[in-house]
Amino acid sequence: MAIIPDRDQEFLRKHFEESLTSDVDIVMFTERASPIIIPGKQTCETCEQTEALLKEVADLSDNINLKVLDISTSAEEAAAHGIDRVPAFVLKGAARGQVRFFGIPAGYEFSGFIADIVDTAAGTTDLSDETRSFLASLTQEVNIKVFTTPT
Repeated sequence: MAIIPDRDQEFLRKHFEESLTSDVDIVMFTERASPIIIPGKQTCETCEQTEALLKEVADLSDNINLKVLDISTSAEEAAAHGIDRVPAFVLKGAARGQVRFFGIPAGYEFSGFIADIVDTAAGTTDLSDETRSFLASLTQEVNIKVFTTPT
């Protein structure tokens, strides 16, 4: 059974067809379920659902490429992207930076995730000229984190 309803899949397919100007790579870091129970180690509760959701989204456009890596066997690549927990994924495209997500982009986060795919493909955002000017004036590196939670 699909996570994204058919009607929404069709809407997203059309949205991506109209909006994606270049390719977007989604690099997901997950943790495979182990048949061995390790005392004190918790299993990833949403890794499977996150992977399934990302696969559904990637299947909606030829411009979206999904690569799924196990964090334990791809620790160096995870560290290079600043990933230290799962589930997590990175969006890479025409944008010079990258967008990182931790957790499953469900509920309110889903629309932001879709917008980030489009922005990453375009390599730009719809920030105002005033905001762009301010950001251009920064002389030190800035790490922006946005936290969302359903309420």
